[in-house]
Amino acid sequence: MTKSTSKYTEVMVARLMVEAEKGPLNLASLTALAAEPLFSKADISARGLVAKARTLGLPYAKVERVSKSGEPVVRKDELVDMLEKATGLDGLDSLAKAEKPALRKLVDYLTVTA
Repeated sequence: MTKSTSKYTEVMVARLMVEAEKGPLNLASLTALAAEPLFSKADISARGLVAKARTLGLPYAKVERVSKSGEPVVRKDELVDMLEKATGLDGLDSLAKAEKPALRKLVDYLTVTA
């Protein structure tokens, strides 16, 4: 099997590293970078730059997901973990099948009253 050549030139990698020296990369900064002629002419997207930055081990700050209300996204299994910690009980994994609003109310109640 032959090794394929990268579509990233040394100049592109150097430009990416210069951007990383300014601080952790994020999707907004890499979107702006992808709009530069150096990358846009090579048809390299912001997501492609994210992948390249991570491959190079450059610092990258992921976009934190938030719900419609603006709160951080919490998975149901994380809520079950919170319940186990709040109650001191183990083996509540099957509660992950419960409705998320009910789990959220239970976690809120137990953490406020505890």
